[in-house]
Amino acid sequence: MRFPASMRLTGRLASLLVASSLAALTAACASPTSPSSTGGTSDSTAWNGNVSASLSFCADELNRYRASLGLKPLGRATELESFAAQAAEYDGKLGVPHQYFKMTNGGGVARAENQLLLWRGWAVDDVIREGMKRMWSEGPGGSHYETIRGNYSQVGCGIFINGSEVNISQDFR
Repeated sequence: MRFPASMRLTGRLASLLVASSLAALTAACASPTSPSSTGGTSDSTAWNGNVSASLSFCADELNRYRASLGLKPLGRATELESFAAQAAEYDGKLGVPHQYFKMTNGGGVARAENQLLLWRGWAVDDVIREGMKRMWSEGPGGSHYETIRGNYSQVGCGIFINGSEVNISQDFR
């Protein structure tokens, strides 16, 4: 899209605006503080590697928040879990949320997505627990909160571990 010259930003101001916008987006989707300051486990290797149990915990935790509003629980969908795993890996390696979702238009299976990216030194279940708490605390009008309480019937969680870094994607339809 081209803008009239009077609306174009150039030079340092444009760079600062782009950098601050990217930082704000990343912070909203992925800004954990140190695990010790919030009671989380300080080592992602504390994950027992039981992917199935962690995927169940992710869906259960999401449904726990939905239940607090009297909303129906979301069922797990294997094709959403597969897509979410790809999104968690792609976006985690890139370090930018929602890129895989945007690039693939939800992979033809997802209508919405929440992500927890770049949580270094956290155990997987602690990322899910603390990340969901933070997304929910946005309250009405917050994008993550609105996605959690959205009119969906299914969810798929995906987990990608990269060294000490935990990345989680929740994809909805």
